[in-house]
Amino acid sequence: MISIKDYMAAIDKIYLNNWEEYSQFKEWCKEQPLLEDKYGVKIPLTEFIFSYSKENWKEGERPVCNCPYYVDAYIIRNCPFDFVQKELMLNYGHWSQEKIDEAYECVTNRTEENKDFYTWLSEDDFKVIDGVVTMPNLEKSDYQKIKDGELYATPYTNREYVVGKHFKCVKHPIYYFNTPFKTKRWFIDVYIPNGFMWYHENHNSWDFSDEFVISDWTSSTAFCKTIKALKRLMIKWKLPVGTRVRATGKYVSDTYEFIITL
Repeated sequence: MISIKDYMAAIDKIYLNNWEEYSQFKEWCKEQPLLEDKYGVKIPLTEFIFSYSKENWKEGERPVCNCPYYVDAYIIRNCPFDFVQKELMLNYGHWSQEKIDEAYECVTNRTEENKDFYTWLSEDDFKVIDGVVTMPNLEKSDYQKIKDGELYATPYTNREYVVGKHFKCVKHPIYYFNTPFKTKRWFIDVYIPNGFMWYHENHNSWDFSDEFVISDWTSSTAFCKTIKALKRLMIKWKLPVGTRVRATGKYVSDTYEFIITL
């Protein structure tokens, strides 16, 4: 179970080097408009910022936030600070000119010290044009896709999928395992055909991992008191066709499994 403070739908934390950088970034976050999630719930950007005082900031870099993809994308598109953007470039696979130059120097001048760096690259991966080192075959990074509005531009997914309206049971417990334990809590997991979903208690919803959903309680597992209640919920959850829904009890072989159908 995780809360919004340690939301795991993110690539990595943002680390800053000193108190001055942290103060500038936090002040900028305070000035930003509220962010709206998939369901229209609004939250200030500062909710994702870890709390430090000048007294408890230790020497060296410290993690200052761990944001969902959509929030990271907002920061990438809007934050004016290079020290923040460099962190996000690293997290989202962007090759800056500085990194390209470093890789080129490493590949063209192998030494005992750098022999284990950029081992997947060769001199053929680089081209020098008017004194500037380039990588012609370098794929567009997620960082650049975000800057160009191609990725995480909305708090909801743009993927196309068919919502299931029915289900069928493909596995159930042996009768004598299940009968004596009618009052208990079932652990519910969903396995979608492509991707991953989180359960959000505030909305009683399953949402794709790259969607922005504000919830007090987020988990990869939901809970249900009865299988009858689960059958009602499976349709309300609007899961993709082909999703496998597994309900597990406390005992050996105490498992139901359903498939979401058209």
